[in-house]
Amino acid sequence: MVVALILYLAFSSIGLILLKLGLNQGTVFKLAGGSLEVHVSLLLLLGAILYVASFILSLVAMSKMNLTVFYPLSAGLIYVIVCLLGAVFLKESVSMTQMIGMGVILVGIIVMNLHQS
Repeated sequence: MVVALILYLAFSSIGLILLKLGLNQGTVFKLAGGSLEVHVSLLLLLGAILYVASFILSLVAMSKMNLTVFYPLSAGLIYVIVCLLGAVFLKESVSMTQMIGMGVILVGIIVMNLHQS
């Protein structure tokens, strides 16, 4: 259960970053003259594969956990992880308000799960 959750968080977060990087590399979707032209970067493809794998892992983790624990935990942690990875790999700025929000999310996750068995 814990391994599936950790892998889900990693695959989903990394997958999203790779999708963004791949889209920034000039991925093209064109419909011209009745034909579809598609040029997809390797990063976009890897991101899509990881993101699909993360969905499958989320099903595995969700089947073993209470939904009231799984969903808030995973949604909150993915938000925090993606913000941090976006700052490091995409050079996106993280405001003080976002930092405070991430802290509140982490405290909320801890409080919600204090007495879970």
